[in-house]
Amino acid sequence: MVKKYKSIFKKNALMMASIIIVLIISIFLIDQIKSRQANKNFNIGGNFILTNQYGLEYNSKQIKKKKLIYFGYTFCPDVCPFDVLKLSNFLDSNPNLKDDVEFIFITVDPERDKTEQIKSFLENFNPSIIGLTGSKSQVERVIRDYRIFVRINGSKDDDNYLVDHSSLFFLIDQEDNYISHFRPDDFKKNVDKFF
Repeated sequence: MVKKYKSIFKKNALMMASIIIVLIISIFLIDQIKSRQANKNFNIGGNFILTNQYGLEYNSKQIKKKKLIYFGYTFCPDVCPFDVLKLSNFLDSNPNLKDDVEFIFITVDPERDKTEQIKSFLENFNPSIIGLTGSKSQVERVIRDYRIFVRINGSKDDDNYLVDHSSLFFLIDQEDNYISHFRPDDFKKNVDKFF
């Protein structure tokens, strides 16, 4: 009689173990599928063609380096200069990084930020920072691809209008694929994780 119960117990234990293994594998596969789907829906970044502060075309696809990008504008009274200064100080402390990484400032205000204006603005910072502008449609495409919020605050008839915009640094790989982004408040802590 005891042997009969041992046999039934073994069968039940094997059945339960099999069910648990199947459940674990199923959960793992479902998580993998969800993760891949989430990455597909999280399309941030991509290549772009703009004009640098010297009037030359900048094609990100041709530059096989990582890129650290900040979006701002040169007429910004306070936030953008301080954020670019953080980037500049980081470059001053890590000059060897310019061999592997492009450090880029992209305007969100192409109507005022022409090449001369960007060049003048960036003369106050580390010379390795590349400033980019372009036509309104070119810049709007990059802003859309990087999901940057931009809103003119005031009338464009007033030369001193402000531009509200997302204040983030984006890190992209050599193929212009998104790696990460972080706020300027956490710049030093976050940038050190990647370099």
